[in-house]
Amino acid sequence: MILHLVHDEKIINRTIAIFEEAAPKDNLFVVFTRHKLKHVHNQENVILFKDFEKKYGNTEFSSVIIHFLNSRKIRFVNKNINKKTPIYWIIWGNDLYNKLLYPKGFELYDKQSSYHKNTKSFIRNFFDKLIGKFKIIKIENFISNRINYVVTDATKNDYEMLLKYYPRLKNIQWKEFFYYPIESILGSDLMQKKVKGNNIQIGNSASVTNNHEYAMRFLSKLNLDNRNIYVPLSYSGTKEYKESVKRKGLEYFGDNFKALDDFLPLEDYNQLMLSFDIAIYGNFRQEALGNILISLYLGAKVFLAESNPVYLWAEKLNLRLFKLESISQTDIDQPLDIQSQTHNRNIILEIYNTQRLKSLIKENFINNSKETN
Repeated sequence: MILHLVHDEKIINRTIAIFEEAAPKDNLFVVFTRHKLKHVHNQENVILFKDFEKKYGNTEFSSVIIHFLNSRKIRFVNKNINKKTPIYWIIWGNDLYNKLLYPKGFELYDKQSSYHKNTKSFIRNFFDKLIGKFKIIKIENFISNRINYVVTDATKNDYEMLLKYYPRLKNIQWKEFFYYPIESILGSDLMQKKVKGNNIQIGNSASVTNNHEYAMRFLSKLNLDNRNIYVPLSYSGTKEYKESVKRKGLEYFGDNFKALDDFLPLEDYNQLMLSFDIAIYGNFRQEALGNILISLYLGAKVFLAESNPVYLWAEKLNLRLFKLESISQTDIDQPLDIQSQTHNRNIILEIYNTQRLKSLIKENFINNSKETN
């Protein structure tokens, strides 16, 4: 049986379903939350981490998959998992860039934003980096001693970034996985559609690493006529940061600035994305990958920060997208041409489909674990 250590997040239900298709009745999902389940559906193969020892304390698992690495999961593994059991770490982004790379000097934030010029924010980030320098010793040792495979969510760049900053981990093997099979995200109806509006999207959540103000600063220099600027803020982030984004958005764009404060069901959110012919992501790190894939598949013109490793990944795949720092009036006045839309869609369909994901699961987790054992 495969043991999965997960957060109570929306994508986990889809992850449970696909692993069960690949390995029926051979998965146990331990959810790390102290509250009642909010997103993950309560089912037979899902338990809370506090109930693990009582129900499965003496169980031998074929492998352990850590979906997002944090201190609580490190303690859990050290306490409950046999040292001979193969362990996979699927990187989510925050667990690599914020926890391991930022304290080592990787730049995450737009220092020119009004939020980061705020004294409280500056002090908080200073201490985050300082504390992080002490925490990374524990995390690096755990990865070195217990992790057998580093798994990246689509972009191998994350693995390469890890080794760049932590070369002693170079003996840990890389495996591939992704959480976003395009058919599951969009559904059969939207699979056949393309963007048809002229709205502009900035970011995907209220996390500080979305660098909303960085993106808005470039966009504010252009003539947008009456186009609406939508900024999803219902997911993640602090109230203080959300208010900062809203203040700056209204300053730059007035009534055309539309903050999305309320969480939308996936189907409604995808319908809204059909109105975005421009999608801008100011992240300096890997983040919002599902949104980026949807934007590209639906035919939007996508702009990423040049420093974002996802930009390099997309270039290697020959996806047609653009540098945020070079955005021009012509870029936003002219939609992505049909040929480029079709080109991007075909690449995403070929790589991020359900059948290929099942094959990756069988090859990289199920068959590989049997060989390791």
